[in-house]
Amino acid sequence: MNFKIKLSLIVILLFNVAAFAQGSYTLKGKVISSSDKASLPGVNVMVTSSKVGVQTDFDGNYAISVTPGDVLQFTYMGFATQEVKITNQKSLDITLADGSNQLEQVVVVGYGTQKKGNLTGSISKVTNKDLDQIPVSRVDDALMGQVAGVNIQQTNPTAGGAPTIKVRGQGSISFAGSPLIVLDGVAVGNDADFLGSIDMNTVESVEVLKDASSSSIYGSRGANGVIMITTKKGKEGPTKFSYNTYMGFKSVPRTNILSTPEKWAQHVRENNNGELTPQMAMIARLGTYTNWEEVMYDGGTITDHSLSISGGTENTKFRSTLGYNNDEGVQLTDNYKKLNASLNLDTKVKKLEFGVMLNPSYTKQRVFANSNINAIRQSSWLPIRLDAHSIQFVNPVTFPNVKIGDYAEERFFTNYDLTTDTPGTGTTSINVTGDGNPYAYVVESDNEVMQTKIFGNSYFKINFTDHLNFKQSFGGDYRMIKEENRMGTKATLNYAGDASSSYNSTERRHTVAESLLSYNNDFGKHNVSAVAGFTMENWDTEYVSLRGTGYTNDYIATIPAANVSTGGGSMTQTDEKLVSYLSRVNYAYDNRYLFSVSFRADGSSKFGPNKKFGYFPAASIGWRISNEKFLENSKFVRELKLRASYGATGSNSGIGEYAHLGMVNPISTGLTGTANGYNVSNISNPDLGWEKLVEYDLGLDASIFGGVLGISFDYYVRRSEDLLLNLPIPAVTGFNTALVNSGKVENKGFELELRSTNFKSKNFTWTTSALFTHNKNTLLDFAGASGLISVIDPKRPAEWIALEGHPISSFYGYVATHEIEPGYIKNPLYPINVQSQDIYVKDINGDGKIDTNDRQILGDPNPDLVWSLNNTFRYKNIDFSFMVQGSHGAEVRNVDSQYLQNEFNANADYIPSFPDAALVKERIFTTDDIQDASYVALRNINLGYTFDGELVKKMSLTKLRLYAGAQNLVYIMAKNYNGYNPEGIMPSSGPGSLPTTPTTYGYQRGAAPIYKTISFGLNVEF
Repeated sequence: MNFKIKLSLIVILLFNVAAFAQGSYTLKGKVISSSDKASLPGVNVMVTSSKVGVQTDFDGNYAISVTPGDVLQFTYMGFATQEVKITNQKSLDITLADGSNQLEQVVVVGYGTQKKGNLTGSISKVTNKDLDQIPVSRVDDALMGQVAGVNIQQTNPTAGGAPTIKVRGQGSISFAGSPLIVLDGVAVGNDADFLGSIDMNTVESVEVLKDASSSSIYGSRGANGVIMITTKKGKEGPTKFSYNTYMGFKSVPRTNILSTPEKWAQHVRENNNGELTPQMAMIARLGTYTNWEEVMYDGGTITDHSLSISGGTENTKFRSTLGYNNDEGVQLTDNYKKLNASLNLDTKVKKLEFGVMLNPSYTKQRVFANSNINAIRQSSWLPIRLDAHSIQFVNPVTFPNVKIGDYAEERFFTNYDLTTDTPGTGTTSINVTGDGNPYAYVVESDNEVMQTKIFGNSYFKINFTDHLNFKQSFGGDYRMIKEENRMGTKATLNYAGDASSSYNSTERRHTVAESLLSYNNDFGKHNVSAVAGFTMENWDTEYVSLRGTGYTNDYIATIPAANVSTGGGSMTQTDEKLVSYLSRVNYAYDNRYLFSVSFRADGSSKFGPNKKFGYFPAASIGWRISNEKFLENSKFVRELKLRASYGATGSNSGIGEYAHLGMVNPISTGLTGTANGYNVSNISNPDLGWEKLVEYDLGLDASIFGGVLGISFDYYVRRSEDLLLNLPIPAVTGFNTALVNSGKVENKGFELELRSTNFKSKNFTWTTSALFTHNKNTLLDFAGASGLISVIDPKRPAEWIALEGHPISSFYGYVATHEIEPGYIKNPLYPINVQSQDIYVKDINGDGKIDTNDRQILGDPNPDLVWSLNNTFRYKNIDFSFMVQGSHGAEVRNVDSQYLQNEFNANADYIPSFPDAALVKERIFTTDDIQDASYVALRNINLGYTFDGELVKKMSLTKLRLYAGAQNLVYIMAKNYNGYNPEGIMPSSGPGSLPTTPTTYGYQRGAAPIYKTISFGLNVEF
């Protein structure tokens, strides 16, 4: 071989060696935490240019193929993202800083994601770091106290019951203002039941879009804020299993609200010259005592199991979860069971991406059959069942067929002769209510709600370039709700006369198709991201109701055909459509100057032909002052951003699908008695259109003291206009009211979030977050109906007033001054715990008499301040956290005291000779029933221990953690509050409900009690 050939071969060989040296190789390293130097398992390590990535193992080790010049990105939830350029390192150890720099978080926004530092709207994010360890059966319960501006209120905390959620106050006069729920990018509606069907273990993060600028991309759906839930996805790596479980014990803290026969007998002696009244003497001889609080609030357990499997390759990733929850609640017969599953599958083939998400669930809820107050207001001497002793006091003349073992009723104990100890022959009676046995009413009734929900979404995505893509998705949800209510023959004092069975079913199909074109690119110092799209949604609903009566026994609980004719049945079908066009452009210059503009047009089939479409624009700006040169080297300010936004949203919730049409109902004539004609039921309105909400928001985000303290502050003013109201119209039209667009409501306030790292060392970390929310609600324009007085319960006709310049809902009535002297009360010593029905009130106008002119606004149900304080401590393998949450300034119209203190009883009325009858009013009309609903609660407390790696490895696991937690361990109520739940509000639907509206909000009667839970849990990964 000649020299030239040899030399050429040598050069080629050397070139290949050099090329190989510059080619790919395996880089190894370890990732630890900066705070405690602990290994971080599950850190995502990715080559940014190719999206190739791996995860660290349990000891924080990783190995990845790299090429010099690559940029490695290390990301881990709760820690700041770090990027490193590869030169020729053979190993690379990384220390991740705690993610106290909130502005670098990636936040899910409507139809996309964005760095929080580049946000110009008001969005709060909660990552599921510890939420799945709070022993609750619903996602919204776990979010309580986690987001400023979001008031989550336990208005009726039954097992599985939904709390009330308000984002920046109540904007509508006529309809509830619940936020829109978006699950993995698909809007599923504002029904809180969706939050009850999700397993908290499947949730990755929750974002809340609070201002109109952020939520206007959802147009008509975003008027009351948006709660966006992102579920966990599969990650590249070996298949992993995760099992989370806990068991909790629930109970109601005992109170001194209910008196005992023994305590009341002592009270009678002290106020009756040492003697018992005849009624108390009979009760003493009966000698029975039932603690109705313990009977009705018997406590229970809550258990939860969740098993997930996840993994995948570079191109295909999956995650699947199966969960089960059983919540027994604290009320007698309460129970809630939930079985749910989820599947997330994503795959990529070159420029194409495909994915599917499926989330089926089944829940079964047994609802407490009666109002709580009816259950516990019974006389404490009443036994549950009659025995050989108590039956001796039953009136045999009136109730000859009563026998031992029957449910006891107060009406049985009448006409007792104290001289001869003979029932039915004397004059002493101790019954004070005509109700049946409260225990029987609950256990002999059965109210169950079964729901089957299936939510699904599929998509395909075409990446035309690295900057431009098109995404088409098809999804929706299916719901089948069945309600079965049965009242047995022994449930009431009318026995078989009240026995009935009812069946209601609601089937709803919601489909949605979305087409989105997205663009994102950098041009030097310029960054532009944009999205444009079209969506189409459809809802089909079918409602069937059947009711049967005439049961003589409890052997058959279903509704035979023979019983339907005595009960009745109905069926309703509706259809609704919504089409939308949306667009948004975000622009950033030099990562300093930020601008965003969006527009959405919604067309709803609910509205008239002249106002079918609503148009919702938004714009916002931001200035990242910390990126200016004069602050770039500041050790004090790490991040500082000012932002301002304007946005418009709308609402079509709360009205019927055909409200703009003149609908007809079948009617019968006097000649035939059958339905042989039709009658128009409402007046048509072709101009019926959208409720509109316009909001202005000024905000500041900062990270100071070198990142130790994070601050987020917002001041907002939001006005709802063109409200959907039923207003009086001239009777000449043939109708009393018509649904029109009129009225205006304002909510304004501030939100403050503080997050700090108080102490950080190798083994110990202490972090704190504090949230404060203030909102003021004002009715600006009530379309000529200012001063409207409303009553929701004719039996207890307390009043509300909707007065311009005041909140939508204000309590109205008289100012109580002092009590009536006992000498003027018919029987001030009976029944047990009795209080007079009437009370002296103030002569406001000083005319010497009490009339309607002496009424005034007595308060309102809106809190002045809602806050929470959350502390987390980590020492080596031990973690400890607690949250204190409070609400101040809200009031409730609490009529529970009317029952608890027997104020409706005839014994509590004044005698005919009472001289000041014109100067008193019933308590339900006065400030005596307007009670302070403020509270301070230790909402959550959690103590956990994570076992170290060597022990866990020996057990063939990758993670093992044990923890104990508690909820509402301490719950402090206001001094003048008399009840079990200052957050409680009368529901507008379901058992024991009344037709409440936003103008009559704040009515409390029989709300389920606040309970405490102590739980123990386990987290395992393998």
